[in-house]
Amino acid sequence: MTYRNTEFTVDELGFIQTALNKVLAAAARGELDLNRLAREEMASRGLDREGNWVGFDRARQIHQVEAAK
Repeated sequence: MTYRNTEFTVDELGFIQTALNKVLAAAARGELDLNRLAREEMASRGLDREGNWVGFDRARQIHQVEAAK
């Protein structure tokens, strides 16, 4: 079974169920940019938009995020 119109299954998206209520509420109100958070995480893992390893410097360029201080 897939979730709505995505290629992801309910099991793959299940991590959202463990998020704190205040985090979900902030995201729903637009106070937390989940897209930005995902880009920062991808960059910190050295991954491009497809999840391929490209190295940390290149990933930061792709995702347009700064290095962690």
